[in-house]
Amino acid sequence: MLETRGGKDKQLLAAAVVLMAVGLLMVYTSSAGLGAARYQGDLYYYFRNQAARVVLAFAAMVVMMNVDYHKLNKMAPWLLLLAYAALLALVVIPGVGRHVRGAKSWSGYIPVQPSELARFAMVVYLSVFMTKRANIHSFKKCVLPCFVIILGAAGLVLLQPDLGSAAVIVLIGVALVYAAGARLLHLSYLLGVGAVAGAVCMLKNPYQVTRLFGFFGRGAPYQVDQSLIALGTGGLLGKGLGGSMQKYLFLPDPHTDFVFSIYGEETGFVGALLLISLFVYLLLRGLKIAANAPDRLGRLLATGMVASIGVLFAVNLGVATGILPTTGLPLPFISYGGSALLVNAVSVGVLLNISGHRSSEGMSIGGGRWMKRTVRLTE
Repeated sequence: MLETRGGKDKQLLAAAVVLMAVGLLMVYTSSAGLGAARYQGDLYYYFRNQAARVVLAFAAMVVMMNVDYHKLNKMAPWLLLLAYAALLALVVIPGVGRHVRGAKSWSGYIPVQPSELARFAMVVYLSVFMTKRANIHSFKKCVLPCFVIILGAAGLVLLQPDLGSAAVIVLIGVALVYAAGARLLHLSYLLGVGAVAGAVCMLKNPYQVTRLFGFFGRGAPYQVDQSLIALGTGGLLGKGLGGSMQKYLFLPDPHTDFVFSIYGEETGFVGALLLISLFVYLLLRGLKIAANAPDRLGRLLATGMVASIGVLFAVNLGVATGILPTTGLPLPFISYGGSALLVNAVSVGVLLNISGHRSSEGMSIGGGRWMKRTVRLTE
C-alpha cells in the first residue's frame, strides 16, 4: 500500500529553480545585442518571451508535483497517440510546419513541439508498459514492443528530418529499457536499426552530411570553431556577465544551441564547472528518487525523466565543446525556447511527486537488477 509522504525533494526543486534562473539571466545577456539588431533596438525582446515561458514552465512543474503520478497510467496511451498524431501532421500536412535549418517545426503559437512531446510521452508509455510486464527479458513479449514504440517516435521525428532529436529519443528509450532489466544483446539490435536509419537520413539530406564531415575535419564547422573560441577566451574566471564578444554575430544561435559557450566565455572555467556540477546534482537527486520510489512504476518513471534531461544535457555539452557533431538541441533549462523548457519542468514535477510518496510495505516492490543498477549510481 502506498502512502503520501508529504515532504517532496526540496534539493531537487531548488536545483531546478536555480537552473531556470540562470537560464533566464543567460538568455538576456546572450540575446540583448541580437534583439537590438533584429527588433529596432529592443534589448529585452528575447528576455521578455523567455520570462513568460519560465513562469508557465514553473506553474506546470508545480501542477505536476501535486498530481499523483499513478494517474499517468490512464494518460499514457493518449499522450503517445497525441505525440504520434502531431508528428505525423507535421510531416504530411502542407503548411502546418516551417523549415528551420532543414528540419520542420510547428509554425504559429503551438506551445509544445511534437518532438518534445514525443520525448515525454514515450517515457511515460514505456514506464507504464514495462510495469505491467513480468518478464522484461522476453524479447518478443516486452523488448520488441518497446522497440516499436521507440523507433516509431524516432522514425516520425527523422522524417522531418531531425536527426539530433531522433537520436536523443532512441538513447532515452535505450537507457530506460536497460534500467528496467533488458539484456544488452537485445538493446544492441535497437541501436543497430537506429544507426542504419540515421545513416539513410544523412545520405538523403546533404546538410547533415556536411555537419558530419565538418565534425571529422572535412569542411568548416564554423559554429563549433566559434564555440571553442568563446570557451577558450573565457579563461579561468571569464569576462564577466555581458562581456562576451562571440555573441555579437560571431557565434550563431548564442541564446539557443550554443548558450553554454556564451556562459563559459562570461563566467570562465569556474562558472562552467559550477553549472555542470549543478546539472549533475539535479540528475543524482533524480536517481536517488528513482532508487527510493515506492513501486516499479515510480522507479521507471523517475529513471526515464532523469534520462530525458540527462541525455539532452550531455548532447548539448558535447556539441558546444566539439566532442559531438552539431545537432541543434537545447541545453535544458538554460537555452531560449519554450517547448524543451516546459517538458523538462514537467519532468522535474513528476520526479518531485514521486519523491512525495512512500510504500508502507518498505522497498520490497519489484526491485531486482534494476534496483541494483540505480543504487550503484546513487551511492
